[in-house]
Amino acid sequence: MERYIQFIIFFIILFSVFGFVQWYVFRSYIRWLASTVSAHAFHRFRAAGLIFFAFANILFILRFPSTELGWYQHPLFQALVIYPGGIFFGALVLAFILLLAINGGTGLVRLSRRGLNRLSPFKMAAGSRTDGSSPVPAAGPGSADTKSALPMQVDTEPAASSVVPFTHGLTRRQFLRTAGTAAITAPVAFTIGASAATAHDYQINRLRLHYPGLPSGLNGLRIVQLSDIHSGIYMTEKQMQDIFHLANEQLPDLVAITGDFVDNSPSEIPALYRSIPELKSEYGVFGCLGNHDHYASGPMVASALRQQGVRVLTNDSQTLHINGESLTLLGVDDIESGSPNILRMEQAVRDLPQDDFRILLSHRPDLFDIARDQGIDLTLAGHTHGGQIGFEFMGVPLYPIHLFHHYAKGLYEMDGHKLYVNVGIGMVGVPVRLVRPELTVIELTNRA
Repeated sequence: MERYIQFIIFFIILFSVFGFVQWYVFRSYIRWLASTVSAHAFHRFRAAGLIFFAFANILFILRFPSTELGWYQHPLFQALVIYPGGIFFGALVLAFILLLAINGGTGLVRLSRRGLNRLSPFKMAAGSRTDGSSPVPAAGPGSADTKSALPMQVDTEPAASSVVPFTHGLTRRQFLRTAGTAAITAPVAFTIGASAATAHDYQINRLRLHYPGLPSGLNGLRIVQLSDIHSGIYMTEKQMQDIFHLANEQLPDLVAITGDFVDNSPSEIPALYRSIPELKSEYGVFGCLGNHDHYASGPMVASALRQQGVRVLTNDSQTLHINGESLTLLGVDDIESGSPNILRMEQAVRDLPQDDFRILLSHRPDLFDIARDQGIDLTLAGHTHGGQIGFEFMGVPLYPIHLFHHYAKGLYEMDGHKLYVNVGIGMVGVPVRLVRPELTVIELTNRA
C-alpha cells in the first residue's frame, strides 16, 4: 500500500509540473501565431496545436500502464508509443528551458533600457535647452517663424516605408515567423537526433589500474563493470541480452553491477530475471542495489537476482581466493533515508581480512571519501549517468552533472585509492543520451 501512495504522490507532482510546462510552451506558441499569421490561419494552427498536444499526451501517459502490463516489451509498442512519448517529453522540457532563457533575456534587456532612459543626462525638463539659453518664444499665428516653431507633424497613417525590410530582406513578421519556426523545430530535432544517435550506442571503456602492492596472483585480473541497467521502458529483455553478450565477449574474470537493475516497478523484474543468466564470468557476478531498485522493491530485486546466481552484497562482503591470493568484494546498499552511509560502511567492513585487496561496490560515488578511510583499494560506482546530457566543445568538457556531483564520471585517485564512476548503460526520463552508455573493462596490474 505504501508504494501505491508514493506512486500517487509522484504522479500528482509529475503531472502538475508537466502541466505547467505544457501551458507555458503552448501559451508562447499562441502568442507567436498571433504575431505572425492571419486571423484565419491562426485558428487553423491553434487547432492543430491542440490536437498535437492532446495526442502526444496520450502517448506519454500510455507508457505508465505499459510498464505494469508489460506492453513496452513489444517492438511495435516501443516504436509507436514509448519513444514518441519520451521524445515529446524531452522536446517539451527543452523548449521550456529555451523559452525561459529567451524571455528572461528579453526582460533583462527591457529593464536595462528603462534604467538607461531614467538615468540619461540628456532628458531635460520640458522646454529647456541644452545650451543654457532661454526657450524660444512661441511665434504668433501670423509670424513668419510659425512653421519652424511648431512641432514636427507625424503622419498616423501607415506609409509605404513601414514595410521596409526588418533585416536582410525580411519584414518583421517574416523574421518572427522564421525565428519561431526554428525555435519550434530545434528542440524536436535535437531530441530525435540525440535519441537515434547514442541511446544504444554502447561504448567499451578499457582501463589498466596500477597498484604497486597488488598481489601477483591478481595481476591481470579483468573486471567488467555495468551500472544503471534500468530494466524497463527504455531497456527491454532483448536489449539486456545483447548487453550481456557484449560483456561476455570481454572474457571477464568477474562482473560487478553497481545498482539500478530496474527502473521503478516490480513488473520490470521478470525481464531482468530471464536475461541475467546470460551474463557469465570466471569467478561470478556480483552486485549492489541502487535507489531505483528500492523504488520498485529492493527485497524483490535482490531475491530475483540471487535465484539466478548473482551475489548481491547488502552491507556485507565476500572473499574470493584467486590464484592463491585473497580478494574481498564489499557491497553497500543504497537507501536514501534510514541508516547513514557511515553505519552501512561500518557494517560492510566488519571482520575483514587485514592484508587482502579490497573492492567496494557502491551505487553512489560519494561513498568514496568514507571508503578511503576504510582502506578500500578500488571503489566502483554509478548513479550519475554522466548526466545523460553533456559533451566536449573544442576540448572543453561541458557536463552539467559536475554541478551536482563531486565525483561525476570517470576515474578519480587519491593517495593510491581509486574510484571509477561508470556513466551507466540504461536511461531514465527521456530516451536521450549524449553521454554514451558505457560498459567498463578494468584490468588490475602491478606493473607500471
